Amino acid sequence: MTVTLGIDNHATECVSWQAGDGIYAIQCPGFLPGPGRLPGWGYVISYLVLGTERALLIDTGFGISDLLAFVRGLTALPLVVANTHIHPDHSGGNGQFDEVWVGEHEAKSDEGVLFYRIPGQRDACDAVKDGGDYRFRFWRDGDTVDLGGRVLRVVEIPGHTPGSIAFFDENTHLLLSGDAILKRVFYGSGVPLSVYRAALVKTKALPIRDILSAHWPEPLGADFIDKMLRLIDAFDPETAERAEWSVPGMASRDMRMCFFGKDFDDPEFVALSFFMDQRDRIMK
Repeated sequence: MTVTLGIDNHATECVSWQAGDGIYAIQCPGFLPGPGRLPGWGYVISYLVLGTERALLIDTGFGISDLLAFVRGLTALPLVVANTHIHPDHSGGNGQFDEVWVGEHEAKSDEGVLFYRIPGQRDACDAVKDGGDYRFRFWRDGDTVDLGGRVLRVVEIPGHTPGSIAFFDENTHLLLSGDAILKRVFYGSGVPLSVYRAALVKTKALPIRDILSAHWPEPLGADFIDKMLRLIDAFDPETAERAEWSVPGMASRDMRMCFFGKDFDDPEFVALSFFMDQRDRIMK
């Protein structure tokens, strides 16, 4: 698999590959580059997990493509749709569905929400624009999703956002982590690092074989959580590298990045980006 960093390929259609037994990875078109000299692999990956009675669609991408039609080319099973968190690259296609499940601490209302679109991003496809209203439903940490012959456990990992969730597949022992566990976690929620660390320790206790994340096309080993924990334990905001925050239409902010490893291709690479104006909150 060829990995391209920092470039929008102007794709308009999804592509998919087999990511595990009964699990499809779906690369959605669109690009949200990370800040600084290491922009990361911005294409968002949704996951489709098949049971015998239902299928779980994890994240809906930017909404640039007709994700529902693409999914229907993979399965005719009734769908349970979830957002690992409600950033626009994970919820942009929500309008194609009647209800979307999120973690209980991710949204304060059960009303459908129209999330902001980043200036310069390509517009949503007609299927999303013409979609109806949707409503959120809420899972708690430890809830299970029974797809028929396959059960996934909801794992709350606050940090990237206040209510980020992951899914542990009890069949394959794969953890589908969204943006909660990544090669570089964008830590913009202000959640104390101690809370994030405790959630990672809790997650590490699961019998994880591999981690499937939302912004990297290859599995991360279960030991990647240990790398994240070591980075948190060595965290020093004063010595972190500056990482430019230059999102069009948004105010400039002092962003920093702490990391181990050379770059994204380094197997030891792990990073945490954060805003200095949240330093006191995250150091609690």
